[in-house]
Amino acid sequence: MADSLLDFAMTPSLYPLLLACLVTLTAAAQDVRERSDLGLMQRQITIIEQLADRARSSQPDIVGARYHFDYPRFAADLKRVRRGINKYLSPSRAQPTDLVELTSDYRADAPHPSSPDEHD
Repeated sequence: MADSLLDFAMTPSLYPLLLACLVTLTAAAQDVRERSDLGLMQRQITIIEQLADRARSSQPDIVGARYHFDYPRFAADLKRVRRGINKYLSPSRAQPTDLVELTSDYRADAPHPSSPDEHD
């Protein structure tokens, strides 16, 4: 009886089933790891936002500076990345592709002080 049970368990028709089970388990493990990594990325984005707020509040007002770091644009891009991760982690339905690219240019011209001789 034990030999016939062993022979049945090793039949070639069970190999695809075994392979499917292994693939499913591997995919589930990868999904758990990906979700964990994306959660870590969200926590790191929070830290980056806090650092940017601290840098913005301690930024000296340099008169005559040609450029300054564009903190509002940088914060908007971080917010956009966070929303994308959130939508991926908890989709409400099939998502349309968002074709708007990040700005990635955070250098902005400093406003020029207007002289009293200039007119609008």
